[in-house]
Amino acid sequence: MLNGTLARLRKDTRLGAIAVRMALAATLLLGTIPTRSQAADQRNFWFLNNTGSQVDRIYVSPHESGIWGSDVLGEAALPDGIGTVISFNSQIRSSCYYDFKLIFHNGSSQVYAQGRNLCAVHAVQFNYSTSEAF
Repeated sequence: MLNGTLARLRKDTRLGAIAVRMALAATLLLGTIPTRSQAADQRNFWFLNNTGSQVDRIYVSPHESGIWGSDVLGEAALPDGIGTVISFNSQIRSSCYYDFKLIFHNGSSQVYAQGRNLCAVHAVQFNYSTSEAF
């Protein structure tokens, strides 16, 4: 039901963005996303798939590295309109700036290489070719 509601709201970009922000705010208030004071690592963030496609793999890399890490979804897949928490191992330190590579169910991919500062945000919404931080 929630997936269908989000899909309808996304048809109007402005309403979709408002709905996403409201959903994230509600989730934070309910405590299901760790806040910076609760988080094991300040880079942990909420990943929202707003690409229009199912994401089968997510690769994360420090911006300065240029080498993709492991698929953080593992065996899972992330349908369009659904989010998940991406957590970092606090024992492995690197910068706060990260790039992302998404592999979609149809085999195509999209790279987001702007160096998103994960230490300064709680959530990142991934659209097909852009991303927005909250």
